[in-house]
Amino acid sequence: MYGLLDPTQDTNFIKINRAFLGYGDANEIAMIPDSSNYPGKLDARIIEYRANVSGNDYVKNDEYLLDTITIHNKDLGIFYAPDQLVYYTRGRIHPQTDRYKYRYDLVINRGDTVITATTDVVGGGQFSVVPSIMNFSSYIETGKLKWIGCPNSYIYDVVIRFYYTEIGPSLDSIPHCVTWQLGTHPESTLQVEHGVYNVSYLASLFYSNIGQEIGADTLLTNVQRVFFEPSIEIEITAGGYELYNYITVNGSNSSIVQNIPDYTNINGGYGVFSSRTKVSKRVKMSAQTVVDLYRHNWSFRQGE
Repeated sequence: MYGLLDPTQDTNFIKINRAFLGYGDANEIAMIPDSSNYPGKLDARIIEYRANVSGNDYVKNDEYLLDTITIHNKDLGIFYAPDQLVYYTRGRIHPQTDRYKYRYDLVINRGDTVITATTDVVGGGQFSVVPSIMNFSSYIETGKLKWIGCPNSYIYDVVIRFYYTEIGPSLDSIPHCVTWQLGTHPESTLQVEHGVYNVSYLASLFYSNIGQEIGADTLLTNVQRVFFEPSIEIEITAGGYELYNYITVNGSNSSIVQNIPDYTNINGGYGVFSSRTKVSKRVKMSAQTVVDLYRHNWSFRQGE
């Protein structure tokens, strides 16, 4: 079971799988929907608990029965795709992180098996991206990306995206996005100044990532590349305690034939039930960054 509650979303999804055993190639079995899906619709729900007046205990406040839906956009991978059955709720997840907790309950075989998990909620507060301009100019070697932290967060994932459009000889426009991963950072390892988190980046990697995206088209003279300010998107995702543990302990081990995961917070099952939320902000490039971008032989210009 895998579920990450996000108070900023109107719909939250839970993936419920069963372990499977079978003869033959496990990778082939994984591509069969019935091998990992339970038959029929399960009795699964999210229960909301709210702190009492004194704040020293939690009482049941609401309950959301999970329904099923088939999504059609799952990326190709080990398990069957692009269609996949998931459970979901449109029940409100409160961002008041100091007042609410959530529990997941799954009842199988009319109560013979009960699987549960609990989590706090990541969200609320002043979680936001600080800069309004990003500087990747040749005059600096390293820069800092800053943001105001999120309550109940234990890990942050930081991504920068640069958006531009290619215009070919026939004047057809093709949108492009260069994604720059600045890594996943446990909160305990981040630099903090006056309550503001920051990570350092090498300014030169901004151009290296663009060069890799453009590739062999670098020398084409009949292609124009246009960016419209604000052309930079900063996206920061905050994760809860259980998600932090799951990522830290399990690492990058995603083999289908791996043993039981070393970390799970699912009572009676395996997986992770936690919370996450994200913020994003579109910002401009500094004037010197634009000048440096023009110096590369990539035919960039700024649109109006």
